[in-house]
Amino acid sequence: MNDRSAFAGPGTRGDRVPPVLVTTVRRLFVPAGPDTLRCRLRYTLDDPYAVTLDLFVDPVTDLRVTWVVSRELLDRGTRGPSGEGDFRVRPVGDRYGTAGALRFTLLRPEGRVCLETGLSGVRRWLDATYALVPAGDESRLLDWDALEAALLGRGGRRS
Repeated sequence: MNDRSAFAGPGTRGDRVPPVLVTTVRRLFVPAGPDTLRCRLRYTLDDPYAVTLDLFVDPVTDLRVTWVVSRELLDRGTRGPSGEGDFRVRPVGDRYGTAGALRFTLLRPEGRVCLETGLSGVRRWLDATYALVPAGDESRLLDWDALEAALLGRGGRRS
């Protein structure tokens, strides 16, 4: 699969700018609709355990479907099958067994969709997120007081 992905933002820890990946995904096993979709992967410091995957289903209106998934799940999926719920991901190879694409399967009560994109672009993007926030350091970025207040239904922060 041709990997034509692009980064926005340097994604280095010094400047704390999270990387964004914009790429094209190919729709698999669908009889109607567009063959490809624009896809954006985002990472934010506000939710360091997660990545956001936006699928732009209508380029004219910018209509999109958004999935928020575990960064760790996506990372594991670049090396082998990962995910048991409504989001599954795995590398797929060519007929010689070389992994060159990444397959996402999105499951909903209405049905499922399978998408593929270039593995190397997603891998480079994930590496940039881990350069920004290494695995195991995510909890240092969380505002525990705000999280506690939200869970307990309090509006403000404690002093």
